[in-house]
Amino acid sequence: MHILIHLPQSLSNKRVRVGILSGSIFFIIGLLIVGWALTKNQPTHFTGKNTLAVNAQIEGQNIQFSSEAAKPKLQGQNYFVNYRLQREQSRQEEKSMLSAVLNSNIAATKEDAQKKWLQLTNRISKEDEIENLLKIKGFQDAIAEVAPNSVNVFIYAPSVTPNEISIIQNIVQQATSVHLDQINISVRNP
Repeated sequence: MHILIHLPQSLSNKRVRVGILSGSIFFIIGLLIVGWALTKNQPTHFTGKNTLAVNAQIEGQNIQFSSEAAKPKLQGQNYFVNYRLQREQSRQEEKSMLSAVLNSNIAATKEDAQKKWLQLTNRISKEDEIENLLKIKGFQDAIAEVAPNSVNVFIYAPSVTPNEISIIQNIVQQATSVHLDQINISVRNP
């Protein structure tokens, strides 16, 4: 069975393209709203774990977040596992605070929270991209920490060669567009 849809000739190609583009934009916005609604009631921390201190302050029309994440002093693979757990905990707490502010009736506060949410989402995306690309390139494990003016990369290896440093720098630049002098690479021994 074939279904053919015939469009009237009165519709120009430009009109069809605009319609398709508009529909696509509404679809993406719908997906973002559904994603936000699904994560709205997520727990803000792991059961049985202490939460990380995350402070939020409203200064004028801006919202400032700061977290006090204690860096684990573990070696080897445990360092990477614990770091990811603490990072995810901190992210969930930040998301929880932002989602509360997103429901604000004050337009400027709500707009600032939307910007912060987008920045957080972009940072998470870049960190995940860097970590996954490094694993694809053969590194056993890696952690990326993207800040506004720098990127820290922790590699699970006894050492890294100049060629591996170049690979790491290229991946970080590809994902973030930071300068080479803004990339810090650290090695964690197995």
